[in-house]
Amino acid sequence: MSKNPTKPSRHQTAQKALYLLAILSANAFVALFLSGASMLDWLTETRTMQPHNPQYANASLQWHISRPMRADHPWFDANVRAKDAINSLTRSQKKYMVIGLGERGGPCEGVTAAQPHINFKGFCLQDGPVGPRMIENITALPGHVNLAATFDRSLMVQYGEVLGTEFRKWGISVQLGPMMNLFRAPAAGRNWESPGADPYLAGVSASLIVRGVQSKGVIATAKHFIANEQEAFRTSSSSNVDMRTLMEIYMPPFEACIREGVGAIMCSYNLFNGEYACANNHLINDILKGPEIDFRGFVMTDWFASYSLTASDMVMAGRDNAGDTLGPDPLSVDGLDVADIPEERLNDMVERILTVYYHFRQDVDFPPHTFNAWIDRPKNVYNYNYEFKKNAIIAHRVGVAGTVLVKDDRRILPLKTASNLKLGIIGEDARLPRILNVEPGTAGGTLAHGTGSGTCEFPYIISPLEGITMRAKKQKGLQVLSYTENQDIAPARKVAQEADIAIVFQQANSGEGWDRKDLKLWAGGDDVIQAVADANKNTIVVLHTVGAVEMPWINHPNISAVIYGLVPGQETGAVIADILFGDSNPSGRLPFTVHKDRSEYAADVLYESKDTIPQIEYKEGLYFDYRHADKHNITPIFPFGHGLSYTDFKYSNLQVSRQTKSDPKSSLKVSFKIANMGKYDGHEVAQLYVKFPEAADEPPKLLKGFERVFVKVGKTVTVEILLEARELRVWLEGGWKYVAGEYEILIGASSRDIRATSVIKWG
Repeated sequence: MSKNPTKPSRHQTAQKALYLLAILSANAFVALFLSGASMLDWLTETRTMQPHNPQYANASLQWHISRPMRADHPWFDANVRAKDAINSLTRSQKKYMVIGLGERGGPCEGVTAAQPHINFKGFCLQDGPVGPRMIENITALPGHVNLAATFDRSLMVQYGEVLGTEFRKWGISVQLGPMMNLFRAPAAGRNWESPGADPYLAGVSASLIVRGVQSKGVIATAKHFIANEQEAFRTSSSSNVDMRTLMEIYMPPFEACIREGVGAIMCSYNLFNGEYACANNHLINDILKGPEIDFRGFVMTDWFASYSLTASDMVMAGRDNAGDTLGPDPLSVDGLDVADIPEERLNDMVERILTVYYHFRQDVDFPPHTFNAWIDRPKNVYNYNYEFKKNAIIAHRVGVAGTVLVKDDRRILPLKTASNLKLGIIGEDARLPRILNVEPGTAGGTLAHGTGSGTCEFPYIISPLEGITMRAKKQKGLQVLSYTENQDIAPARKVAQEADIAIVFQQANSGEGWDRKDLKLWAGGDDVIQAVADANKNTIVVLHTVGAVEMPWINHPNISAVIYGLVPGQETGAVIADILFGDSNPSGRLPFTVHKDRSEYAADVLYESKDTIPQIEYKEGLYFDYRHADKHNITPIFPFGHGLSYTDFKYSNLQVSRQTKSDPKSSLKVSFKIANMGKYDGHEVAQLYVKFPEAADEPPKLLKGFERVFVKVGKTVTVEILLEARELRVWLEGGWKYVAGEYEILIGASSRDIRATSVIKWG
């Protein structure tokens, strides 16, 4: 038990300030300037990121000891080894296993001490969700929001395999990802790292990333646990969530990862219902590690988020005396006295860590780390011949599959092959960054990632202008004109007037440590689009954004098509060229809703508070994004799950049956046919929604299944989706219940484009 948990050292506070500066750095300052946020805003936000309030530091002073592991658990053999190894560890050695060696305590962002006599090499922990951070010669994948937009389970696994391959290559034993907080507030800073607004989609995407990463022997980390859906006040606010909302909305993505066997979970900075998440006995010990969810891996703190040692199993970044030689006993960490941890609790922490370590055979053949994250790396160096060319193919596929065609009113796309056609490429987002590989990623130019620790160094970026120009060379007589700035409207208008088709690229950015102040496009992007559309009757808009934006120009008669490119990573220009020219048929679907006005969203960022502990009330409960729109009959610009294709699909022959006919609570087999009635081969993303009986008191419909299928022109395929019984549970009266009654199964191309329905009595 901590003797003095109340006051951080000056050294610790300075560490936090340096960490925040490292996160935001050069590109974030540019971002804040362009977004309209003032330097005072940023400094104020930084000041709020102080260590814990003493009042809440040890609200849960109960030491958790795990139940014995079942013999049929897949980690049982590793658990037996872990228990044997603990017997040969001194108390001091155990402490060094649960406490990181501090910021810059080794070559990785996080390091724990090795214990060679039990063949424990120590952990090398490194961001991030889109590729190994602070390392050259890696693949800069599209953001998690792009992956979610694919609705493609196979690509989700392949995305994870790319990450696992590259983290292992560099000897990184623990990947700090996937990030899986939800799109609750559209302006939230880390939405680009998120799998979207739906817990079912988020759970599928995150868990399949975990499968891919861990197939390579790298330990994945599901983060941030829990209710960490904004950046403002992220280390000092309390997210206040009722139990039903917690269990039905925010817990399922983590549960899905646990069922997949995720090795680690990172608890978040914020308080949860008045207690810090990383010190919340009820949240972590009773729920997460409790008998129902039964997480058997280890819970690590986010960096400098240790407020008590009652719930977390590993404290990062670690020791207050970072950089010093290892003494006989680590006495304090992040201002906490660790001398009084009960032996049983300490053993439990070490047991969880070693069980995961041995299960993934990191003691057998895992390579040593071969990099130093803290050295300066060259800027503006383009490495088109980097090592992982096969992984670039996956990055490209994810980028294409996650590109969402949201409007194509006059079927202007794909671009026709007429000779003497002039394309006008307009906007700052179309060009290369001014600087490549500044932390975090790029400065200026096309938006390929958001900012913060979730990004990585790029081997190269193919800009939209470069990708389109290269592709245009394959088409005789096609001419490309360009003006790739936003500052002056006149040159943009001139290019638009001279072009047969004008393609305008605009962006909106955000990232760790800062939320967007509004939902507008950056650098006057809306004005540029308006001017281009006024000058050219065939205007196409391409948006590279971290999430939803307002679209005051959406009904302009000259805007024929709109594409949501989101944050496509290193292949961005090649991806958009494939889509525009029809080399790939778009199939991406929005993993969030786009409304006309910010006021139409159910929740928003809490920017200001006079409270010592700002209170973020999740008053919307189950009703945000499409659930909120459905409940209140709000018509969005583009609904959740929306996305168009260059071809047309027809749904038919919906059939629903029980997997086990004699069981009234059996999982359901849902099958239907999809025919390609158009002129192009393509993928269709079929979505399964469920309308619950009235007694369940659920939103009007909930996503409970999906499948991305390829259909050739003139062909018909049969699609089968298993609707698992667990997806029909509801949290009522303090526990999971099944409500008997009539369930309506809805199959569609989006949450607002339902093509077939069927009713079944269930429960």
